[in-house]
Amino acid sequence: MAYFKYFPTIRYDVRGTKNSRSVQLVTDILKRVRKRLDIVNRAYFEQYFVKDGDTPESLSHQVYGDSTLHWIILYGNYMTNPYYDWPLTYIDLKKFVIKKYGEANINSTHHYEDVDGYEVDSTASGATAITNFLYEETLNDAKRTINVIKSEYTQEIVSEFKKIIVE
Repeated sequence: MAYFKYFPTIRYDVRGTKNSRSVQLVTDILKRVRKRLDIVNRAYFEQYFVKDGDTPESLSHQVYGDSTLHWIILYGNYMTNPYYDWPLTYIDLKKFVIKKYGEANINSTHHYEDVDGYEVDSTASGATAITNFLYEETLNDAKRTINVIKSEYTQEIVSEFKKIIVE
């Protein structure tokens, strides 16, 4: 299923030249559907660890046999932007950190942590320096464990999506 195939259309006034106008029907990409997945039976899900190089499309193909169902992977994890919500590959993470902090500051100290992982002052006993790269890598790695809706429930999710999107 193509994600936007079932979205409603809206009338859009297209201005051409000075004296011409036309109205076209366009897909309403601003329409959003969100089922409260926290009330769905947890038996619908399996945990998955996103490996370097996995994409929503490749994982969807692996789990559902259909890469166009990638939106179900994102939907099941409340991800709205695959570029920011999905974990970066190591290479992309390194590029991101360089862009954010500058190449000279990749290994600069971001903050200090104690043995329990709490942020502390640099003078605290046992304080360990956490670099900018390590900080961003930890945030990125926290995105790697996701919930995948089991394949036997995909048809139910797709049917419900079609029903809700036209309301």
